[in-house]
Amino acid sequence: MYEDPILRRIVDLMNQYGPKKLRGRWSIGDSLAVPKGLLPHAFVAYDAENISDIAAGELRVNAIVTISVAVDMTREINTPTDRSDAHEQVVEFISAKDTNSYQLKPDSILGALRAHQDLDLARNVYIEVGSETTIEYGVGLEKRGPGIVTAEGVITFQITHDQVKPA
Repeated sequence: MYEDPILRRIVDLMNQYGPKKLRGRWSIGDSLAVPKGLLPHAFVAYDAENISDIAAGELRVNAIVTISVAVDMTREINTPTDRSDAHEQVVEFISAKDTNSYQLKPDSILGALRAHQDLDLARNVYIEVGSETTIEYGVGLEKRGPGIVTAEGVITFQITHDQVKPA
């Protein structure tokens, strides 16, 4: 079965530098059916790709990549609380900040992505610094399977890959 090497590189990057509690809990492609015991879990997938000629014999691929993070929040349903621990865990995984400086922590997903924007320098693959990274948060009501309620976050960013045209 085919496994995209750029998405694999992102997974490897996250397993090395990303949130410790998500290390080894990454999948390529956004799977809807996830056993509750595998949560929290993160998924990396392409959303879109645009290809253009940049010079004679060269292509630029701009790929929109999404990272989805899912945390079990089933136990929080019907429990009175003034905050959602599952939601806070999703925020921590994605964009944890230092309590003193408010800077992104290097082991958050965004911290790791920004610290390693040269995803594969030798092969001209970069996390695009000129494009906007967006994050959306929400709740997945049985999105990951029957009886599973998840707090979720989706990060959208762009990868640029300059390459030689295929012969």
